[in-house]
Amino acid sequence: MEEINKYAGFWKRLMAHNIDLLPILFLFYLMSFIIPRSDYDLMILGSIYLIYHIAFEASSWHATPGKKWTKIKVSSDSDRKVTTYQAIVRNLTKILSLLLFFAGFILIAFNTKRKALHDYIGGTLVLFDED
Repeated sequence: MEEINKYAGFWKRLMAHNIDLLPILFLFYLMSFIIPRSDYDLMILGSIYLIYHIAFEASSWHATPGKKWTKIKVSSDSDRKVTTYQAIVRNLTKILSLLLFFAGFILIAFNTKRKALHDYIGGTLVLFDED
């Protein structure tokens, strides 16, 4: 595979993210039966989002179900499995990409490895899954 073509770009990653929102929102809906609606809804939703992404990306799948569906995976910069620590850092720093008016995500278009800000900070890559 040609070097540049092994990195997943913005649109493929966005599609995976949107697919992942379905189970995340469903889990949030189920939580509403356990925890009544409150001022903490955003914190609960954020926690579900983080746990979901961290658990799947640090697993043997190397990907969330949305990433699996779109045939991409998360890898470390050294082309190894993402550690739990890397998955935590990567997903927590997505908040920074958002706070910078999505500039952290737009960065994907301006480098050959298609890395977002949170990929640089977490030491990760998003690759096409050849399996």
